[in-house]
Amino acid sequence: MQFCRLLFFALLLKVANSDATDYINNMTSRFTHEIENWVKLRQEETEEFKQLIHTLALPTALQRDDWHSFEGQENKFICIICKSVIKTFLSFRRKGMSEEDIRSRVIKLCTLLNLQTEEVCDGAVTINLPIILYIVDSRPDLDSSTICGVVLESKSCPLNNNEFDWTVDIDDSPPILIDSEKTNETLNIVQITDIHYDPKYEPYGNSFCDEPTCCRIGQNKTNTSGKVAGYWGDYNYCDSPWHTVVDALDYIKAQHENISYVYFTGDIIDHGVWETSREGNVESLNKSYYQIYETFGNIPVYPILGNHEPHPLNQFAPNTITDDELSTQWLYEMMADLWINFKWLPESTRTTILQGGFYTVSPKKGFRIIALNNNVCYSYNWWLWYQPQDPYGQLQWLADTLSQAEKDQEFVHILAHIPPGSSDCQTTWRREYIKIVNRYAHIIRAQFNGHTHNDELQLYFSTNDNSEVNNVAWNGGSLTTYQNLNSNYKLYIVDNNNYAVIDYENWMYNLTLANENANQRPLWYKSYSFKEEYGISDLSYDSLRVWLSRLTNDESLLDLYYRNFFKLAEPSLRNECSALCMEPYACRVIANLENQEAKCNNN
Repeated sequence: MQFCRLLFFALLLKVANSDATDYINNMTSRFTHEIENWVKLRQEETEEFKQLIHTLALPTALQRDDWHSFEGQENKFICIICKSVIKTFLSFRRKGMSEEDIRSRVIKLCTLLNLQTEEVCDGAVTINLPIILYIVDSRPDLDSSTICGVVLESKSCPLNNNEFDWTVDIDDSPPILIDSEKTNETLNIVQITDIHYDPKYEPYGNSFCDEPTCCRIGQNKTNTSGKVAGYWGDYNYCDSPWHTVVDALDYIKAQHENISYVYFTGDIIDHGVWETSREGNVESLNKSYYQIYETFGNIPVYPILGNHEPHPLNQFAPNTITDDELSTQWLYEMMADLWINFKWLPESTRTTILQGGFYTVSPKKGFRIIALNNNVCYSYNWWLWYQPQDPYGQLQWLADTLSQAEKDQEFVHILAHIPPGSSDCQTTWRREYIKIVNRYAHIIRAQFNGHTHNDELQLYFSTNDNSEVNNVAWNGGSLTTYQNLNSNYKLYIVDNNNYAVIDYENWMYNLTLANENANQRPLWYKSYSFKEEYGISDLSYDSLRVWLSRLTNDESLLDLYYRNFFKLAEPSLRNECSALCMEPYACRVIANLENQEAKCNNN
């Protein structure tokens, strides 16, 4: 009887999925046809075209949301939009349509579909289109299903292309264990991440605009809300003014006298993504890195790139791309020069930084830091369509570097901007990374990520025993308050012998109070230590596994984690959130691909 029920529900699910696929295919066909006619008829809008635009147009409230977060109807609609627009203009391009003609029509469609304001559509399309056209011109085999599958990789828009299913060669010999006795000596490692310095930030400017980023010079004309940007930052969609960046760095240096290392896990550039330029990015990168150098002096800083650093954002071109307008080489050359000239890194790291923005160093015997540029895995990196298989050979390099570290009896910390266990990272890259972590989990003592701006962590479960945690990735949060967050950084207390994280402290300030006292420096304070906050004796993998089990069964503990996730920022906590509402935040803790929801719900 139970088997019959399971079979019945399986059939229902299959029918539902089939119906959804048929709906998407039908709507895509209709919309593609209408866009083609709209282009041919010099943008004359038929009733069918108007109706489809009305149906598919993005609600304004979702304009700033990540497309990966869309659910239900919106998930289907963004897939239909992607496939229809890409399919139409792939066809027109291959029939000889010029860049300018494509640009003007895509900007118009972007505006009609309410994906962004006209100004943002214009800027975003203009700076991204040269890369996209180069890729599609070079890859006549590319189709809309592959492109949208990479960008969205959802149930509505799956990626079904064998070229994207590749593997890394990982040593499958038994792990070589290292004696990992604890010591009373500790290291103090500060993690700073996601500064997002905005050179256009205007204190008391417009904090309630229509663009992806507000509080910027020139936006006052659109402010009818009366909401103005705070002096030290703003909870709305605003980044960091320069004086806030300087204050944070100065406070960290003054507050913590015995800093061993600083891990900077990326993202200096602001969220003004529709109007970035290489020159502007260079200026912000130079200014920020010089400030970090001036502040911390002889303290070693280990930096990595964030996805906002290139122009356009997210775009990390293969080494074979030599056209200066398309290449990312300018960024790698700049970072190599800065990081090495500041004496943070040895000259030996230049080769891999120039190869793809990654490197490895050994600050002391028995300890290795591996710094990745895993922004290449970001699904909004258009170059994945061009060359999807292990960009820069970075994952193979990671596996080989860890293999050598194992032979050399070294423990390892890995720095990577994007949490590799998140859906932001393309599935195959993520799968191969997790396989590497699983093989070398015994020497990888911790991972450090940024990108999300939230105070969170990810636990990696052994693929041999899915009840066993074998690694952890700590997220540093962000200095920026974008969006509805307080600024923070973290101080990790690390064992000086086995390099495991013993505990960490989260430091932050209340932005509302800071702006109410704008003539005074923000009142930074230690908001918690992990062990004290969550009532655990240590941060061993077994203790973290038990903590996760408690998190999914204890509503008060989950509420505490939820509040810390948003860094106690009142705007994010204003609305009541039930246990069911908070459950996804516990699920985010699980990094592994396989049976993620089942593991979360079964703990």
